[in-house]
Amino acid sequence: MSSRLKKMMKAKLFQPVFLFFILFYFFAGQKSQVFADNMESDSYKIQFGNFNMASGKRSGDTYILSDTMGGLAVGPYGQYGSSNYFIGSGFQYVYQIDYFAFSISKLSIELGELFANSFKTDSHTINITTNGAGGYGVYAFENHPLRMVAGSDTIIDTTCDANDCDETIATSWTDPAQAGFGFNASGDDVSSDFVNTNYFRQFADNEASEAMQQIMGSSNVALDRTATISYKASMPGNQTAGNYQTSIVFVAVPGY
Repeated sequence: MSSRLKKMMKAKLFQPVFLFFILFYFFAGQKSQVFADNMESDSYKIQFGNFNMASGKRSGDTYILSDTMGGLAVGPYGQYGSSNYFIGSGFQYVYQIDYFAFSISKLSIELGELFANSFKTDSHTINITTNGAGGYGVYAFENHPLRMVAGSDTIIDTTCDANDCDETIATSWTDPAQAGFGFNASGDDVSSDFVNTNYFRQFADNEASEAMQQIMGSSNVALDRTATISYKASMPGNQTAGNYQTSIVFVAVPGY
């Protein structure tokens, strides 16, 4: 065999290997691309959207079944105001809220005539039902402290017996000489700082730009959950006589 033929065969033998190396180097050097989109417009925004082959709701005489098939993306869900979240795939994990109800037993709280070194109280109940997958939260704030209707005098928000309670934490308040206005929460799913019915907080003061605070909530589905909100006030001996009032706002938020 001639030396020229040997060189040609040798060149053909190494040509595919060389071509494979060039192609591998070319593709290995490319950056992969991932495409995503926000599902929103001027009138809607779809949170936690995901793509599926099929989905639906089926029912019979003894069952109701919802399903998704081939979920390609997942979405987070969690409790309103929480930094934690869970991961799930398919719309069952962010299931639609079929029913949400929130009620207040009465809308007017009357503390009556206040006297120095004496408490006056009143209460009502709040009730919530929701089957949101992430539970619910109930928040509250006041528009301003108790203020004289025809003037600017106020009854301060309570700081409790040891001057250590505020809008975020409840402590014991049993001494009427510690004048002020505050509230207690008792019943289902109330915040843990309400140790008993003697533990009170201030309401967050919207006028002072204080953030509303959670007073009741759960990460579970809620069915007829009820809490009693008790209001209490006392006044110092030099308080100006007159009618005092404020507005309390409750915000009930279902979790998705």
